[in-house]
Amino acid sequence: MKDDIKLSAEEVILAFAVEPIHDHKTLERYLSEYPEYSEVLVDCSVEFRLDIDRRKSVADSKEAIVENVWQRFQAAMKVEDDVPANPFAKISLTTFKSLAKRLDISNLLLIRLRDRAIEPITIPKRFIEKIAAEMRVTSDTISDFLNSAPSLTLNNSFRTSSETKETTQISFQEAIEASQLTESQKNLLKNMVD
Repeated sequence: MKDDIKLSAEEVILAFAVEPIHDHKTLERYLSEYPEYSEVLVDCSVEFRLDIDRRKSVADSKEAIVENVWQRFQAAMKVEDDVPANPFAKISLTTFKSLAKRLDISNLLLIRLRDRAIEPITIPKRFIEKIAAEMRVTSDTISDFLNSAPSLTLNNSFRTSSETKETTQISFQEAIEASQLTESQKNLLKNMVD
């Protein structure tokens, strides 16, 4: 690099700056080739080291913040062990509609059941058994789920509202009347009442 052409301090610093690695070996090479610029080369090397350390510190800091937030989120979303499994949780929209059809009820009534919007004590046992049979789970699984406390729902599948709202429970009779059922569907469900 140092033939007959004398480079300025700025040119030497720029050449040093574009080096892929700014380690001790690179600095030593430049110091031996350009001893007259040793002070600015050392200063530049220190700046590169500090910059690398700052970037690493910022990256580590951001990573720590993200990890902390993620752990708090997971803790907030942690499901208690005594909360029963939601048998509706993993069914697709098509399966959901098909289930409503097999049960001979409206999608709206099935949504109310899924969201635990019906007082569980008012739901006929025979109807719970029918749901369980169609979903291929035990009637205890359905009963346990329906008897668990209604929770805040946040943009549930098949729900048009993206708002969070608390589910208000109604009786099974009220649900029959308010769930867009045909008269024959209403009569079939009323006949199941214990």
